[in-house]
Amino acid sequence: MLHHFEVVDEDCIGCGLCLERAPGNIEIPDGSDTARVFKQPETPAEMEACLEASDYCPLGGLRPGTPDLSPADSSAGDTRAPSIPAGDATPGELIPTNLEI
Repeated sequence: MLHHFEVVDEDCIGCGLCLERAPGNIEIPDGSDTARVFKQPETPAEMEACLEASDYCPLGGLRPGTPDLSPADSSAGDTRAPSIPAGDATPGELIPTNLEI
């Protein structure tokens, strides 16, 4: 799974260390004092480069977010219990919790 990266402007000092490690994903646009992610990582190599850039960021301005899930992966990791729509359950159909036993 690939992470989504973002730059928090308040924490970016524009030092360019991230550019050295992930030049295919991060830039400092002309006229700007802060970096920006212009392309999210699409390969494991790009992800590693962005993670390394994040580690080298002196103030932590480049941050990895939650790994992106593809639509096929999104239901595979869902461990929540299925919800019951309101009005579809009668008291006899409810499963008791430990507090009710």
